[in-house]
Amino acid sequence: MDSLQQLVIKLERELLDPAIRADSNRLSHLIADDFWEVGATGRSFGKADVLARLPHETGIDFLATAMEAHVLAPNVVLVTYTAERTHEGRATCSLRSSVWVSNGSVWQMRYHQGTNVDTAA
Repeated sequence: MDSLQQLVIKLERELLDPAIRADSNRLSHLIADDFWEVGATGRSFGKADVLARLPHETGIDFLATAMEAHVLAPNVVLVTYTAERTHEGRATCSLRSSVWVSNGSVWQMRYHQGTNVDTAA
């Protein structure tokens, strides 16, 4: 894996870290102004929604596995992985994908999608 892929995976993992999720300034730096998310629940969010919600979440942990980065263009990287989200002892699993874009100096998440996986099947 090259250093670009490692960098973007590191940034993706930051967004799963409870300490980073609680830091509005760091979140704002990592998420593009035109960010769009389709969450695992099917709801859509923009950057303002994420900045208003994430810093106030507590007791949520993520375990990311099978994380891969795919360079789509010199300034565009797709990250895919499986995430297990645990909250109040209840775990849910989702497939995740994120599109990261560089403006030449900063990498930011432009798009994110989560799709719930039925682990009972």
